[in-house]
Amino acid sequence: MGSFSLGYYNSSMDRIIEELKNADTFSHALRLGVKAGIYGPGPVLLAGMVGFGAMGHGVGLSVLQTTAISTFVYALPGQIVFIEMMSMGASSSVVAIAVALTSTRFLTMVLTLFPQIPKAKNEPSRLLSVHLVAMSAWAYCMRDFPKMKPEVRYGYFLGIGLICWVLAIPGTIIGYVISEYVPIWVAIPLVFVNPLFFLLSFVDVVIPLNRIAIIVGGIAGAIFYQIYPENALLISGLGFGSLVYGIDYFRRKRQASS
Repeated sequence: MGSFSLGYYNSSMDRIIEELKNADTFSHALRLGVKAGIYGPGPVLLAGMVGFGAMGHGVGLSVLQTTAISTFVYALPGQIVFIEMMSMGASSSVVAIAVALTSTRFLTMVLTLFPQIPKAKNEPSRLLSVHLVAMSAWAYCMRDFPKMKPEVRYGYFLGIGLICWVLAIPGTIIGYVISEYVPIWVAIPLVFVNPLFFLLSFVDVVIPLNRIAIIVGGIAGAIFYQIYPENALLISGLGFGSLVYGIDYFRRKRQASS
């Protein structure tokens, strides 16, 4: 059953990618983005939001409050920080700062994604569409953008971003409701499905550096967590990530000069 599902997913994504190569209108790319979101990151994000909905119920938030956080924050790490700090009685300003800090990764995502999308001279601002940038949608767009015409990339991004954002709402509600009937240790771990999907999306690439960075970061994180648990993520991510990047940089520089 698992091999059948994987085969169906691969064949569906292959068809979408083939269509992307010939897409020449905004609406066509938008539809393909929606289809890619349904087959790819959408269900994964839905599962993560189910876990968040259960978490919101567990800390005593209402279903409306929990759903509003998913709708307007729309970033699982930030959402988790939001409800944890609320449950501890933190002030609104402290909660806002903490959530903003957890979302700084989106700065680099936007800076790498949006320059690849041409902008017409009289086109309205894209500021609101930045809200649709998520880990999984970003990974798909970065992978698929080179395969399509630059003028239709914005439509593809909006399609995949909108469907993922829309799915976050029912996912949160479902998680909130089923948390009364499903053990909390079953529902809440679903929040880790989305980061795991994001991680694996970098393994499924032809660039060996990405795989090396994941392996080195994972090993370093496990080791340093035993020594410096408070700073293990910073050391393994920034420190060893920079080390792998530096090694690759000098390797490419040496290849260019030879």
